[in-house]
Amino acid sequence: MKTKLLSLLTLSLLSGLITAPMAHSFTSEIKAIEAVIETTVGTKVLWSNGHSLCRSNLYGFYHPGKDVVVMCQGNHRYDYAELVGTLKHEGWHAVQQKCNKNRAALSDELIRKHMDSRTGDVLHSYPHKQHRSEAEARVVEKIPTQNWIQGVKIYCS
Repeated sequence: MKTKLLSLLTLSLLSGLITAPMAHSFTSEIKAIEAVIETTVGTKVLWSNGHSLCRSNLYGFYHPGKDVVVMCQGNHRYDYAELVGTLKHEGWHAVQQKCNKNRAALSDELIRKHMDSRTGDVLHSYPHKQHRSEAEARVVEKIPTQNWIQGVKIYCS
């Protein structure tokens, strides 16, 4: 099963499908991502306009100790692609933790190939031991939503 996910993720990345998802319906896409995080991964998604950890520059986070994804929705400034990307990014951290023993699933070569300069810059603010999983989450968040959902279902089943 995990080989299927890697093939699916690799195909999505290599086929140029790594563009921002088109918004069919704000609520249906967000609800679909949230549903797969909650039902397949088993992690609760919380939406917050005032969580104490939602500083002005924080879009969301995964808290492994509480097994929750917190979305700092007030910090997204109505940027739909950013909101979707953050939900997939933080959901992928839950996948890494719960479905892959807190490890990245993609090869270093594939992660490096699809990292942008912003990712490289941001990694310096994380502890070194988190660089690989953080870089992978930043790459995986760019995968089109339906492919991301299918990959999570395969990987976490």
